[in-house]
Amino acid sequence: MQKVQANYRIDAHAKQKAYAVLSRMGIKPTDAVNMFMNHIAMFGELPFHPRVPNAETIEAMNELENDGGKTYATSQEMYDDLGI
Repeated sequence: MQKVQANYRIDAHAKQKAYAVLSRMGIKPTDAVNMFMNHIAMFGELPFHPRVPNAETIEAMNELENDGGKTYATSQEMYDDLGI
């Protein structure tokens, strides 16, 4: 099997976290990328099912990113607000 070099740009924080996880698993990053690519080549699909958030979820995510949303001092305060 002929090997080729490929270069990809990824988020630095994601790389750092992924490398740490792979290290704990004893898997080299190159091997992980090869497993990912081989799965796509063999099955014609990603090895996971990406989910696209609906409009309501996107709105909630944007609100949280902009420091919106409610906060509670205690879990009981949250339960009371939710009527639980």
